[in-house]
Amino acid sequence: MSRISLIFFSFFTLILTGCGSMPNTPELLVQNVKSGSMFSEKEVFEVERPLSKVSKTLKKKSTECFRQRVANTSNTGGTGLQVQRTLVRSFTPKIVIGKKHTRLTLQSMITEGSTELGDMPKDGWYMMVVDAYKINKNKTRVETYFQQPSYLGAFSAIKHWATGSNMGCPDLTQ
Repeated sequence: MSRISLIFFSFFTLILTGCGSMPNTPELLVQNVKSGSMFSEKEVFEVERPLSKVSKTLKKKSTECFRQRVANTSNTGGTGLQVQRTLVRSFTPKIVIGKKHTRLTLQSMITEGSTELGDMPKDGWYMMVVDAYKINKNKTRVETYFQQPSYLGAFSAIKHWATGSNMGCPDLTQ
């Protein structure tokens, strides 16, 4: 193998391992974020609201705002050749509510315009995990983990919903 081929192969392998591994379980997403994986973030905050109210709000708003299909059209190409491509992405929120812990997950998959490869779960790759824990009867700790910078709107909405400060839905097209 030539030196240039070796460098290219090494670079390609690095790129695939750094950003090509999509989480197919909530636990893998949390583990990726905790280990400093590229394009992932974590934020922890506390709110002066009981876990039961935070959980109720997360359930209502995630179903209302995240259960949707979003179409994005992009134009690519150069002089003389333009290619227009439309991708339709489906989002699926799921929530499990307990007495001391609530977990909200958001899955995403392209349903039209492309084919996603890999061992993708039925409802798509895990893009966000939100864990809410009861601290005391009037205080909740929220840990948010998310995969891509493109989901900042959803990430921000979770914080607003948990605090009760803004009940609007984020724009998932951006």
